[in-house]
Amino acid sequence: MKIQSVNMCDQTFGNGRKKFDVQGHVGSMFDNLHHCEQSYNPQNIIDTVESNNVKKILVSSLSGLNPEGSDFFQSESNAAKDIELIKGNDNVKMYPLISCQPGIVKDSTNIEKLVSNGKFYGMKFHPTNTNQSIKDNFEIYSQYFDVAEKNGLPCVFHSTTDGKSDPLEIIKLAEKHPKHPVVLYHVDLMASPEQMSKTIDNISDSLKNSRSNLYVDISWLTGLFDNAEQNKNTIKQALEKIGSDRILFGSDAPIAEMGDKEKYGKFADFVEETVKEFYKDKPVDAEKALNDIFYDNAEELFIDKKWFKKPINETFGEQIKKSPSSNKKGLWIAAGILAVGVLALVAKCFNAEDKTKS
Repeated sequence: MKIQSVNMCDQTFGNGRKKFDVQGHVGSMFDNLHHCEQSYNPQNIIDTVESNNVKKILVSSLSGLNPEGSDFFQSESNAAKDIELIKGNDNVKMYPLISCQPGIVKDSTNIEKLVSNGKFYGMKFHPTNTNQSIKDNFEIYSQYFDVAEKNGLPCVFHSTTDGKSDPLEIIKLAEKHPKHPVVLYHVDLMASPEQMSKTIDNISDSLKNSRSNLYVDISWLTGLFDNAEQNKNTIKQALEKIGSDRILFGSDAPIAEMGDKEKYGKFADFVEETVKEFYKDKPVDAEKALNDIFYDNAEELFIDKKWFKKPINETFGEQIKKSPSSNKKGLWIAAGILAVGVLALVAKCFNAEDKTKS
């Protein structure tokens, strides 16, 4: 399906800053928050984000994040097949995340096969929707992390203190894989101010002691506009205790209000204004933080991936595959020369031994 572009002469609803949105969705699900069925396609995302200067967006399949047995359930394999070719249009590039089902799936064999094609940019987990708590399925979640580490795929989590997607359990997983990047979507969705502060402190403590490589996205938090002051405080706490280099702009587009381009723009404006308030007398620091949050952090984490070091054996194998035939021939010649040298040395040793005996 060709994705239509929004008329770029239309009003830009939010700030004109270039954006990389780390949380978009297609597919179908039952929305427990709004108590209704939801289905979305790539065009719904474009209609919302394009006029708000979103250049890139990560997209996951909601269909692959439903509980087994539900009307909307789709297997990991089918969800991956549906989303792996998602592209966006000339103005908005879409990057697929693979929807993961640890707990429903009992080992990591399938997910390892699915990500081996190199078409995914991260691994998405939604323990609440899949009804597979991290605490009860810790080891299989950890196996999925092993696959993520091997393939350089950041892990992103729906995060809320509900007994299934608990931030504390996500932090424990991250600390078992301390160098691998893990993103907590929403920080701690719909948490009370006290609980949100506690979650931010837990993340900060883990980072300060180099026990993990955690990031947060600041979508929704406690409702987009109903709790503006509380959301503002959460963002400022995150800036103070986690740092702008670990905060990502996400929206949940095109779910609920984030399917409306005007409200999307207002949310982006809200984030910008809050960051500027935090750095009120430091405009240079504010500008850097805003660029980090809206674009640069996501670009490094999901696209540039300077943090990812491939295993040496894989790197060497790729070099051999990419080498021109002349280079390959040179390697064979060098190996041959080495073998001849070894044989010559052995023969010399035998001759010396014979002379000694005589």
